[in-house]
Order: sequence, then C-alpha cells, then structure tokens
Amino acid sequence: MVTIKDIARHVGVSPSVVSRALNNKYGVKESTRQMIVQTAKEMGYHPNAAARTLVTRRTMTIGVIMADISEPFYSGIIKGLEFVASESGYTLLFSNSYESLEQSRVVQRMIDAQRVDGMIIVGSNVKEKAYISSLVDKGTPFVVIERSYRDPRMNCIWVDNVMGGYIATKHLIDCGHTRIAHITGTLDVEVAADRLKGYRKALDEAGIAFSPNLVVQGTFVWQTGYSAMKTLLETRPLCTAVFVANDSMAFGALQAIAEAGLSVPHDISVVGFDDLQFSSLTNPPLTTVRQPRYEMGRDAARLLVSRLNHPEQGDGTKICHPPELIVRKSTTVCRDSDQPEAIVTQQRQ
Repeated sequence: MVTIKDIARHVGVSPSVVSRALNNKYGVKESTRQMIVQTAKEMGYHPNAAARTLVTRRTMTIGVIMADISEPFYSGIIKGLEFVASESGYTLLFSNSYESLEQSRVVQRMIDAQRVDGMIIVGSNVKEKAYISSLVDKGTPFVVIERSYRDPRMNCIWVDNVMGGYIATKHLIDCGHTRIAHITGTLDVEVAADRLKGYRKALDEAGIAFSPNLVVQGTFVWQTGYSAMKTLLETRPLCTAVFVANDSMAFGALQAIAEAGLSVPHDISVVGFDDLQFSSLTNPPLTTVRQPRYEMGRDAARLLVSRLNHPEQGDGTKICHPPELIVRKSTTVCRDSDQPEAIVTQQRQ
C-alpha cells in the first residue's frame, strides 16, 4: 500500500509537506501542491481512514436518521444530502427510527461510540422533543429536518406546513367547493398537525364551518389514504373535494374514489402534498403542494458541515422554505354539490 512517505521520496520533499498538501493546509507552494496531488493519483494513494481519524478526531461520517427510508418522500432529501456529502468528503450512514428516536439503538450507538461526526434527523414527532433537547445538552452536532424548534441552539430546516395546508384548501375554495374533506397524517407528527391548522384557517377565512365528520386521520402511507377515503365516501352529504396531507395517501384516495365509480375531478377534486416523482403520472395528474425536498436535504447537510468546521459558531440556524401549489388535473370548478350523491344513488339502483 502506498504511503505518504513513498510519495515524499518520489517527489523529493518531507512527509509533512506531503501531508499538508494532501490536506490542503497552508505552507505549501501551489506548484508543489499540484505535483504532490498528481503524484499521489498516479501512485494510487488512498488515505488511511483509521489513521486520519486518530489525528483529526473525525470519522468524516454523518449519521442520517429517518422514520422509514423506504418512503418515497425521502428520496429528494437523500439526493440533496448526498450531493453535499460528496463535495465535502463525507460519507452518509442511514438508519430508520420508525418515529422513535429514543428507542432507536442505532442512534444511541452512533452517539456513544462516536462513529459519526454529526447527525441529520428527519422527522417531526412531537413526542421526541425532550430527547432531541437532550442531544443539544450533550453537545451533539445535528440538524433537524421537518421540525421547527424555538431553542436558539438548534439547527432546523422545515417547510411552512400551515401555509401549505392553507393554500391547498384555499385552491379548492376558489374552485367553488364548500364541502371539503381532509385526510390528515398522524397528528402527533408536527407536519400533520400544521397542515390541519392550515386547512382550518382557510375554511375559517372563507366563512365555511368546520365539520369534524369531514376529517379522517391516516398515517402518511397510501393504504390509510385508501381506507380514509372509503370512510369519507360513506359520509352524507358527500364531500365534493378532499385535501390529503401527503401524496402517498392521495394515491390511495384516488383508488378509492375510482372504485366507488366516481370521477376525479368532476365528482370529487383531490389535492395532495409533497409533489412526489409520480404525482404528475397519476390518472388524472395530481394537484399538490410542492416541498423543495432536494433543497431541504442540501441545506441541512451544508449547515451541518459548516457547524462541524466551525464549532465556535453560536446560535443555531433556522431555515423555513415556502410551499408551492402545483395545479394539475385532479381539481376543477365545483358542480352541483349534490351531484356525487346522485351518482352513487343511481349506481345502487
């Protein structure tokens, strides 16, 4: 295996000069640095990670904790994280928390064994507030995505979910709908609670009475969107529109509506949230609220790397991204509100 001493002998400099050149440190002329870097490439030199860790006390690894990495929502965030990790020389270590950071043994091992330099936590379970606060007290460098904490020491990246729920519902109101249902996510997750707040805010602003019968809770997976929509289809009078808290559940809602013999959007308009990769490919293409998931992942990784490189920085950074309504063909102007009910009655005869 090629070592720094081998490169030093080949170039005719001391090993310390080679080390400074390869680590982009001061005290090396640019022409010498370029010669050393080129020689290292030609000789097939690879730095000894274990030795580097002993010297720098860094693993060059970032732990990434997500509720369930298999969910489509996380793909955009992961791409943003990977882009920054690659350009910064970091490796990402992923783990599922299944919305329970405190019970995740992997998370605790990462911290206790110092196998990562810092962590990025994706998720907004309100039950985890005390545990996440304890990480700050321990001095663990981390960034939270999908959650806003008032603690000035915390680094947070999130989308304005209240505004997202508001613009989704207001779009349906502007289309003339007044009987608008909502399929929520798990309500002990902050993003779901905030989107419900936005839904209620739009109704209140328009003078439309809130009806608890038109709100059904899901768990952010398509199966619960399907079952929640079937529940709503049993409610009379029937809703003419539904705002679904994420696109995965909206896919399930579209399936339930089709199985009932109803048409989207002519009988029921549907709005989702996230703008997943396949949301433009549903039948009809899904109107949704876009989250800048790539940008959220990118900003989180850059923020963490900056904190790792400059630990003397004081208060944390808060970055709130605005949501964007993407109008496609799953929403339209409301027809007679009794029309869906008439269609269902006719089919049963």
